Amino acid sequence: MTIRSRNRGKFAKPVKPREFCRLWFGADEAMENTRGYRAECVRLLSRVLGVRPETINSKWGEGIDFEKMPEQYEKTLAYANCVREMADAAGKDPALAEIIIERIKRLS
Repeated sequence: MTIRSRNRGKFAKPVKPREFCRLWFGADEAMENTRGYRAECVRLLSRVLGVRPETINSKWGEGIDFEKMPEQYEKTLAYANCVREMADAAGKDPALAEIIIERIKRLS
């Protein structure tokens, strides 16, 4: 299947970092206010985006909105969120989990 370049952007809506952390951790407003939540978000964003935690802490803003994060990373967060959704679905469907595991084995 070929995806034409004009259609590529339709598959994943950009995701802001706060929304990404909320989705990944299943967080609500109360959890966002707990001690250490921002640090967990920084660790997650660092791993997913391949950006050093120091860069995130010093350049992306102080709160959990990370309002100064470069916009180009929003698409990467959208794709990472798709992977999370697939993993969640696989956890509920053993057949799907097996398909995903086989695919990962072929890529290794």
